[in-house]
Amino acid sequence: MIPAGVSADELDADALRTLDSLSGPNRDIVARHLVMAGQLIDLDAELAHRHATAAAARAGRIDSVREAAALTAYASGRYEEALREVRAVRRMRGDDSLRAVEADIERALGRPEKAVEIIDATETRGMELSEQVELVLVSSGARADLGLSEVGLVLVDDALAALPEDVDTELIRRLMSVKADRLRELGRDAEADEVEADMPEEEEITEIVDVALFADADVDRKGSDLKGCEDTTLAATYDCALIDLDGTAYAGSEPIDHAAEGVVAAREAGMKTAFVTNNASRTATDVAAHLAELGHPAEPGMVMTSSMDVLALMAEHLEEGAKVLVIGSDGLSTPVKEAGYVLVDSADDEPAAVVQGLDKTLTWERLNEAAFAIERGATFFATNLDASLPVERGQALGNGALVRALQHATGVRPIAAGKPEPGIYLRGAALVHGTNPLAVGDRLETDIKGAVAAGIPALHVLTGVHGARDIILAPRGQRPTYLALDMRGLVQEHPRPKHHKDGTWTCGLSQVARVLRDGTLTLDDVDLFDVAGQEGVTVTLDSYRALAAASWEAGGEGVDVRCPQVRVVDNDDPAGIVEAPEPVEEPSQDETAQSPVEELFAEADALPDAGDEVVTFLPGEEDLEELLRSTEDLAEDDASAPSDEAAEDQDSDGHDGAGESSKATK
Repeated sequence: MIPAGVSADELDADALRTLDSLSGPNRDIVARHLVMAGQLIDLDAELAHRHATAAAARAGRIDSVREAAALTAYASGRYEEALREVRAVRRMRGDDSLRAVEADIERALGRPEKAVEIIDATETRGMELSEQVELVLVSSGARADLGLSEVGLVLVDDALAALPEDVDTELIRRLMSVKADRLRELGRDAEADEVEADMPEEEEITEIVDVALFADADVDRKGSDLKGCEDTTLAATYDCALIDLDGTAYAGSEPIDHAAEGVVAAREAGMKTAFVTNNASRTATDVAAHLAELGHPAEPGMVMTSSMDVLALMAEHLEEGAKVLVIGSDGLSTPVKEAGYVLVDSADDEPAAVVQGLDKTLTWERLNEAAFAIERGATFFATNLDASLPVERGQALGNGALVRALQHATGVRPIAAGKPEPGIYLRGAALVHGTNPLAVGDRLETDIKGAVAAGIPALHVLTGVHGARDIILAPRGQRPTYLALDMRGLVQEHPRPKHHKDGTWTCGLSQVARVLRDGTLTLDDVDLFDVAGQEGVTVTLDSYRALAAASWEAGGEGVDVRCPQVRVVDNDDPAGIVEAPEPVEEPSQDETAQSPVEELFAEADALPDAGDEVVTFLPGEEDLEELLRSTEDLAEDDASAPSDEAAEDQDSDGHDGAGESSKATK
């Protein structure tokens, strides 16, 4: 729907002229869609993409329309689609249009080396200066992605030196900003501070703001890899969900709270569902039966296993009826046999291929047969490269760990199926005839990375391997499009994260998230580490989303973000509100404080009474004790004498001993 009041005349004059070949009414509709795409691209990339797609459906042979489709696909995280559209624009124009965008898409897909190749092959003569600067910025970032921050710094320095004197200060500011990033990556913080201090101030451009579209006066146009889905649900936005199994749909043999409930609700809303798994040890029929036991109504036709995925790859490389040596359970060997291949057990049978899936009873002898076959030229396939497998006692060896043993011994890298390869997602969507799929999973390095590689938006749920802290610190290429607690997120609205002019992020009902220069994460200016207990810090769902957006932006700028463990609760749970800790008052010494001597007397007073039996003499002093007892009467007489001098006039033989005894008594 195009809002009332949007006019074709709002479109850039040059872009409007490219639509002259269209009929009057169609030209007006396409132009208004392009106006909306341009206004929304930095605010709601999903809706902007829908407008651009609507325009392309009416005028797909016009380059400006395809350019809008490319840019909105790029902004909404549909990187594979964006690549196709960028290349279509270049074919139409016969030039190097959007080369910087293409290179940055390759970075987003985790292929910085490809981004460098694209930029190095680009002819810049005759190119506008602003586009040349964009190429330098992307090239510098790609070098940093490859660990070559020094090279990225040289590129920016050379570009700054080559700028003309009358250049737009905004270009200088952007180059200097990236220069500061490279310097910080190299540990040269003092130089980075100097560069930032010398940066030209950002020009304030007066804009006419439509308050109906922009309710937040301090929100700028900076986007995030995390997207929103407001005023509707994911189930209404996407036509099918590609759902992971263990950790997402269920936990081993146990159900996950709200998982089946969320899937059933999504189906009732019209969303198709397919279950996509790297598990090659069970057939689609077995998986469907297990799902049904745990409350997920499922049929074999809804299940895509990595065994099925590897068969599709084998069909591209092997002749029909070829000999195959299988390492794996019946969940792999059965579909391989049903596909028409001949199963063999020995390398001496000259198999054309070795296909390896998880085999929990694998022996050294069996692994050797596979190695011998590969050494003799058999094509090596693997159902997945998962290094670990979650079990009750911890992380057990996954198929990828065992595949690595064969790869290490033979020097041959397998043709891999399963996640994170994009093929399993595309085939899973085709299985249920989905054209606009959404991936759902719990693991970054498989579920989310595979979705990004396939150009498919992804929803992450906190019911499996990776928790909130992992998501907040997720590297580029493994960042989900949406975040939820569990599968109920399929039928809920997802607020769009918003970047504010002061550098903070909010999302829906969240607290204000910020990353400080030293990588400290804060909510409402409270350091998360200051309030984190033994189990971490508890935040609401929307605050979790805001923290992810803030962390991803800072990580993209080279900041080493620090984050404690994070527990996420519903937005209406007050336990998720982060508050500053109460200040601890230091004890003060007042006037009543005791001196050291007073403390000593107090300790003495506190000692228990000795009682009636007091040991007066030490062991070995019995003779002295007897002597004192026998002269006790004499001591009393001596005490009654008038004086010591008078006593000395008496018989010294009788009194000298008593005198000494008296002294001894004292």
